[in-house]
Amino acid sequence: MDKHVRIITVIALSLLGVLSIASGIMYNSLQANNVEEKVLVIVEQKQVSKENDIDIKLKNLTIEVNTPLSVKIIDYLDSAVSDEVLANLKLDTSCVNVTEPGTYNYTVTYKKKVYQGIIVVKEKEVNTNILQSITLKTVNINVGTALPTDVSNYVIEPLTDDIKATMLIDLSKANVNKAGSYQYTITYNNSIYTGTIVVTETQPTLSTDIKDKPTTNPPEQTEPTTPKEEQNNTETN
Repeated sequence: MDKHVRIITVIALSLLGVLSIASGIMYNSLQANNVEEKVLVIVEQKQVSKENDIDIKLKNLTIEVNTPLSVKIIDYLDSAVSDEVLANLKLDTSCVNVTEPGTYNYTVTYKKKVYQGIIVVKEKEVNTNILQSITLKTVNINVGTALPTDVSNYVIEPLTDDIKATMLIDLSKANVNKAGSYQYTITYNNSIYTGTIVVTETQPTLSTDIKDKPTTNPPEQTEPTTPKEEQNNTETN
């Protein structure tokens, strides 16, 4: 074979080998870059999705003085959250004084983010229809008669069910089996009122039936003779 042909053949084979090696390296490099790029895109999408799902809104609450605060975080949320997020929320109501009217802040923390809400503590509403005072009756009963349990029987003023529910009556000192005068008390609106219960013996009833009773006529009475009439009778004889 010609010397020049051999040289050309060797050079061609060498170039072919170099091209094959270079193609393999480029393919592997491109494949690695594609895999890495795909992984980075997936991670970034998950992070954006989690941030968009979290939307915590708190309620502004109003309660009356001495009302206990709820310990359930869900009672303070004004928006729905997943169970996973709910389990990671932390409630702080330590700045709220339920014994004194005022406006207080409370917080709910999720990871490192703090959300703030408001709790208003107000005075209890006063019923304008409430009686300022009451007047008790003197109750009269016969021996052996049970005392009424409805407080309306002992108070002169008309009472609503709401007012009666706030009254406490004490009849323990009254002995219905023995005649006498006893005291009872009613506690109302932080005051104690005292009344009287009079227990009397049962009075016998008078019978008005006289059908079977015999009737008698009273004896006839003759008028007495005066001395003058006796004298006249003597003279006539």
